[in-house]
Amino acid sequence: MADRRRDKRFRLNEPADSSLRVFPDVMVHEVYGDQWIAISRDSAAIGETLVLDILLLEADGELRERFPVYVIDSQPVFIDGDVRHRIRLQGSHDAPILFEQQVRRG
Repeated sequence: MADRRRDKRFRLNEPADSSLRVFPDVMVHEVYGDQWIAISRDSAAIGETLVLDILLLEADGELRERFPVYVIDSQPVFIDGDVRHRIRLQGSHDAPILFEQQVRRG
């Protein structure tokens, strides 16, 4: 009996319907305003909300910004003979994303 669980299992009272996708690191560039273009090996669904994590290198050190964006277009393109996906992103401060420092525990 040494391999049996000692703690209770977690159980949801109501069923949950969700999904999690993890994208690899991609290079993005700002088109104008709050729109960005990303080139990725994976496609993205239009309307999908993602978190854009930007690392800016400045003279006095690194500055990291993190904000929600949503996909407004995703098209396959050929780059150096490989299929990639050109993903247009729109910045959205209204997206329901909570970052770790915003989550209240209590």
